[in-house]
Amino acid sequence: MDTATSSQQYSVILADVVDSRKIVSFSSQRDLRLDAVSALHLKNGLILSPYTVTAWDEFQTIVSRPEHIPRVLFDLRRLFSPFRLWIAVGMGAATGVDRQPINKYAGGEAFERARASADRMKTQSRKYRILTNFETGNADFDTIANAIYHLQDSLLEGETEKQWATINLQEATHSMEQTAQRLGLNISTVSRNLKRGYYWQMIDTIDAMERIMKVHF
Repeated sequence: MDTATSSQQYSVILADVVDSRKIVSFSSQRDLRLDAVSALHLKNGLILSPYTVTAWDEFQTIVSRPEHIPRVLFDLRRLFSPFRLWIAVGMGAATGVDRQPINKYAGGEAFERARASADRMKTQSRKYRILTNFETGNADFDTIANAIYHLQDSLLEGETEKQWATINLQEATHSMEQTAQRLGLNISTVSRNLKRGYYWQMIDTIDAMERIMKVHF
């Protein structure tokens, strides 16, 4: 029996790897990353089910609560590095969310909005590349969220593998001293890599967007 009701809102993430055909041994690298991020997000209660591949370079999941979306987006960006992702967010009613795999059983408004968001992000002609897009049914929120993340997307265009590696280790240690020791670097170099990788701005974005989402949803 479906547990969703018309009043219950679900948050769907639909992600697509950019230029996947150019990546050597793509499917094995994709699965390795998906297994790691699924384990992390299930352990922390951020998603309702493991990430499910829906096409060669596309996968999806259902986020457990709207305010978890900012953390999920950040983790996908950092843990899929050096791959770049288009990430679409859709919110709304859904059915079949208690059955797995979700690409076979789940559907509804949230999934339709995620698909529409993905299509719009990849097909609209713009002066700059967009890698994140929201479609929630709340026009005011979408304006705020898309403005914030489109700016962040532009900042992250120049992110290097070294910066992402430093960010990932910092997320694991939560200590610049330990990060420096494990990387064999001095603290000033770690600090510089984090600043140049816009780490602190991303952390502030997570905090701000979590609070904004609690107000709107």
